Amino acid sequence: MKKPYVIAINAVSGGGKTALARLVQESLPASMLFCFDDFDDTNIYPDDFYEWSRQGRNPLQIDCPGMGEAVARVYHQAKLKNIVLDYPLGRDHPRFASIINLSVFIDTPLDVAMARRILRDYAFAPPTSAAEKLKQLGTEMTHYLEKARYPYLDACKHKETADLILDGWRPLAELCDQVLAKTKANNATFVQ
Repeated sequence: MKKPYVIAINAVSGGGKTALARLVQESLPASMLFCFDDFDDTNIYPDDFYEWSRQGRNPLQIDCPGMGEAVARVYHQAKLKNIVLDYPLGRDHPRFASIINLSVFIDTPLDVAMARRILRDYAFAPPTSAAEKLKQLGTEMTHYLEKARYPYLDACKHKETADLILDGWRPLAELCDQVLAKTKANNATFVQ
């Protein structure tokens, strides 16, 4: 039985992982999408990402056992041809390294990723006063400048192990076409 073709899509937070993963999955036949954030209740993280980054960013301190179990349950289904992972570690973590056929990194400028994160997070935030939102945003930006920027920079190192590096400033449809073209070139059973 032929195993599904597994595409892992990685980027910094706000880099476009989820949007691209959804579009790729919708474009591929007999496919399933698994998003890292959907398994947040079982994901394991370092207590402090800044300290984690300063101590060498050991990828084994991050894990997603719930996502791993969900993928394992469907991996051997004959009807499934493609699996798309919205996954922030690519091949740099043993959880999925052995099954990933195509590792994609969206190289999104950090300012663009930050702007997207702010727009995303504040669009769904509970209604508060403008002054309160501004204060919260100021706190977040201060934290980013003092500490959070460093794990973001570390996340960019995942492109070193990616098979395909995409320009995160390009339109989403264009990025999807590039992933599909690479998938087609690599996968003899590709059907569109």
